[in-house]
Amino acid sequence: MMLSRNTIVATPARQTARSVVAHGLKENVAKLAPITDVAAVRIPALNWQVPNVEGKKASVAIYAHLASKYGGQLTAAAAQEGLELYDEVVADARARPGAHPNIDLLFQVIADGSSHQLVVDKQ
Repeated sequence: MMLSRNTIVATPARQTARSVVAHGLKENVAKLAPITDVAAVRIPALNWQVPNVEGKKASVAIYAHLASKYGGQLTAAAAQEGLELYDEVVADARARPGAHPNIDLLFQVIADGSSHQLVVDKQ
């Protein structure tokens, strides 16, 4: 696989006992690493991508965090943490399938036990 100089495949971050999950999406995202240097997060095998633009920044922050923590793999465990970070939005996603596709992807990964490479593209 060819990667450009601006593409970073995440490696596992040192895990700490402290959880980043607080209460509420906004509060959770505020505890994550800054995404000012992130252009997008993507799953090449699914042709799935979330660009770092207004209205998508929370998803970019969450997926970039998951990529860092889980060694660039979106697994069922990573997806479960992602749902915890999305917090109150998860109920709306369950009630309205398709309204929150980035959360729907997490539901799917948990349901089928799949694992996908999660790539963070830097600007």
